[in-house]
Amino acid sequence: MTVHMWCIYCIGAVRSHTMAFCTKRDARIDRYAVETNKLLIRLDKLLSEDLPTDPSKRKVYEKKVVNWAPDKDMNICTSCGKGFGFTRRRHHCRLCGTIMCNKCSQFLPFTYATKLTNPGFHPEGGVGFLRRSNSNTSLNSMMTPDGEPHLRTCNDCRMLLERRDQLVQQRTTKTDIVQLYEKLRDDIEEVELHLPTFAAMAESLNGGETTYGLHEAKVLKAKLACWYETIERASKRIAGLGYSGQSDNLPPPTQLKLQATVRKMATQFLQDNVIGLHPLPTDEKLKELQAARQAEIQRQIALERQRAIEAQERARQRAKKQADEGKWKEDLKNNLKSTFKRESKPKQAVRPTKGQGKASPGRVPNKGWTPTPSSESTIDLTDTDDPLVQQMIIIKNYIEQAEDAMKLDEVAMLRTNLQELEREYRLQQRQTAMSSQTTLSSNAPAPVHAMVAVAPSYNPFEETVPVTNPFDEPTNPNTNPFETRTPQLT
Repeated sequence: MTVHMWCIYCIGAVRSHTMAFCTKRDARIDRYAVETNKLLIRLDKLLSEDLPTDPSKRKVYEKKVVNWAPDKDMNICTSCGKGFGFTRRRHHCRLCGTIMCNKCSQFLPFTYATKLTNPGFHPEGGVGFLRRSNSNTSLNSMMTPDGEPHLRTCNDCRMLLERRDQLVQQRTTKTDIVQLYEKLRDDIEEVELHLPTFAAMAESLNGGETTYGLHEAKVLKAKLACWYETIERASKRIAGLGYSGQSDNLPPPTQLKLQATVRKMATQFLQDNVIGLHPLPTDEKLKELQAARQAEIQRQIALERQRAIEAQERARQRAKKQADEGKWKEDLKNNLKSTFKRESKPKQAVRPTKGQGKASPGRVPNKGWTPTPSSESTIDLTDTDDPLVQQMIIIKNYIEQAEDAMKLDEVAMLRTNLQELEREYRLQQRQTAMSSQTTLSSNAPAPVHAMVAVAPSYNPFEETVPVTNPFDEPTNPNTNPFETRTPQLT
């Protein structure tokens, strides 16, 4: 039967061993933790000030702290399995009481023991377990050749104590890879902090500016180069940690992957920043750039000055135009007001003559009437309207006010002024039409019989004026139109 790789097969029965593994691991960790704590408690008692210095008394004190195994119960070494005899003596572990031979014995100095029991104690130099000399004397089992006291232990107790020491060091001290990585991160942060400043310096100097000095930029560039070398060297050391030349002593795969990632990150950072580093100009090139920039600044100043002069001239012309437009409007209003005041000036009271009697009491002379000028919001006056049209609009407004006040003399005078303005407006329109017709005729001449007289333009403000008799006498504007007059016969 041929089995293909792409065939889909059903998964059989699945059984998880995680819980069983966790149970056994927890029990083993608890046992190691309990045993380690027992050893630390016994070690603390053995390091007390009550410990005798005499070998025989010290041995009795150590047996009180830890129960030793009887010599007759152990015929072989628990570590190497060799039998005891005349040349291989029995020795007891001061921490657990088990029996081992002299070659399997380990010696714990008091300095290292104090470090294990007191985390705040930091001895100078490296400390650890010692190997005893070949001498089998009892004095060498209690002191080192340098005179430092120590304790005899077995391999199992040494393993537990050294493991405890490693765990404490991992929690309190930093490993080599952590220290190198922190130094690497510090250098990268320094580069990221000063790199924008150097970029601004290089751009300013290449543009001919005098904000920064060339010497300062060169010093900062040298610092950046030094930081780049430090980053490169630290990343290489991180990538090579744990390689001792032997394949059996390689670090774990996760550590190797972490080291490779750090090296890749540092390399990418150097490629992104070193390759794109801005170059600095030389002293001669800097002088040329500064001279060119000064010339460009002078040209820009002259151009801005010319633009300012042109803007001032345009503003002056605009203000003059607005002043002229406002002046003729103000003159028109002032002329109309002065005209009304002059025409409506009250006459002096006539002193009564003899026989005419006195003036009736309570009668006061007429003070005259003056129209109220309307604001531009009430009257629709636009800047594009003809001045004559605006004058006719204002006079019509005054006529309405005079009619409402029953001032007949003023009404007649205002109508006369309105008629004169209308005649002037029609004459102006007729002249404009004739000039335009003349322009068209000069451009495209037409036959004489085809020419048509131009009718006067229609004035929307013109009122219907009754046709008068040309033989009538002219009307005096100062007289009342409602007054009856006797015609003079000739």
